[in-house]
Amino acid sequence: MTLRGINWAAVLGGSAFGAAILAGCVAYAEDGPPLLYVRIALVALAAAAAFVLDEPAAAVVDAVPVTRRSRTAVRATAVVLPLAVWTAGILALDRRNSVTTVGALLLEGAGVLTVAVALSAILRMTGRAEPGEIVASVLGASILGMLIFNPSPGSVPLFPVGDSWAASTALWAFLAAAAVMLVMAASQDPYRHRGRRRIERRRRTHQSSRRGPWGTQPADCVQDRSTGRDEI
Repeated sequence: MTLRGINWAAVLGGSAFGAAILAGCVAYAEDGPPLLYVRIALVALAAAAAFVLDEPAAAVVDAVPVTRRSRTAVRATAVVLPLAVWTAGILALDRRNSVTTVGALLLEGAGVLTVAVALSAILRMTGRAEPGEIVASVLGASILGMLIFNPSPGSVPLFPVGDSWAASTALWAFLAAAAVMLVMAASQDPYRHRGRRRIERRRRTHQSSRRGPWGTQPADCVQDRSTGRDEI
């Protein structure tokens, strides 16, 4: 039932667009993988991943017994689709040209997709029911900016071309792990915290109502030692 609420048009559309770009990259990879266009395909796949947590009926869904963490876990499985497209494209590039850095590119794609889901989860926690459009726009523009404006010499590029693959791989591994933890933290159910606070307030109110004006039990309240209960 939870998977039915996903914006499948955006997820499937972004995945299909990314797959089409990757297919073109494979066709023209005789002299080496065209990394710029490969990463443009990753932008489309990241946009698809950004929509997996969209929940138009959030006000209604939040009232059902299913926790937000469970819904997030189920919805996050939809990221398998763009991840599968990316994996198939990179493996096809490697088969077309063996100079493709398969492991680094696979981790790079997984990191970008995980970051997209994490950003959507953070916006979802702030009360935005459909964060996909914002995350897709901001993340896509950021990746394109990094591809167009190469980082300064000496820095660790997120999207390397000729060298720095080892440093980039380590950085993407860290970002992917941090994104997973952010998704878990942002998937906490707010009503649980409110419920705990409400129970504590009721308990304090009940205890204070049984005490006298000076914080002691009323004079006519005697505790039965055999039962441990207060009797009037």
